[in-house]
Amino acid sequence: MKISLLDNHDSFVYNLVDTLVGLGHDCKVFRNTVPAADVLAVPADAIVLSPGPGHPRDAGCLMELVDRAYGKKPILGVCLGFQALLLHNGVSVRPCGPVHGKTDGMDVSRETSPIFEGLTDATGLVPVARYHSLGIPVAELPEDIRPLGSCPSDLGPVAMAAAFPTDGAPAFGVQFHPESILTPQGPVILNRILDLMTKEMDK
Repeated sequence: MKISLLDNHDSFVYNLVDTLVGLGHDCKVFRNTVPAADVLAVPADAIVLSPGPGHPRDAGCLMELVDRAYGKKPILGVCLGFQALLLHNGVSVRPCGPVHGKTDGMDVSRETSPIFEGLTDATGLVPVARYHSLGIPVAELPEDIRPLGSCPSDLGPVAMAAAFPTDGAPAFGVQFHPESILTPQGPVILNRILDLMTKEMDK
């Protein structure tokens, strides 16, 4: 798969690139300081939105890229990229208590998804790496955004993975960092999401 990855100036970006390349994907990186049109001008099978600091609306061309590509190209948003997909769908994240550099257990029991099938540990949770201070409670998500996992926060269970509604190409997001060693099954999760997006495009 040819992937265009938007670099939102995060130290984890090339860990994410290395993971995707290790899974056999061809990954071209664009800084979010370039125009969104430059990213869209390069042929790609999917767009990956990287983690990054701050709020999505302050991250260069991030929101413009999402607005222009949503439903037209498969999109996977990671951390800040996930928050950008939420914002595009009218959901504003807010402080939920900072969690930085911690493996936490993500609850996937309320939603079934092939993405996380068989990945739970002895506690029945999926271990994931959390590096964020903004989030949205699962209870506040619109009905058309399908939550796929949650973790505890100061606001209650916050969304950690979701499938987004589109009339065309699929969009998924994860609030955790699948490229971190603190997410033991991260490469499996990434590959499953990309495979699922490919299958949805082939329907």
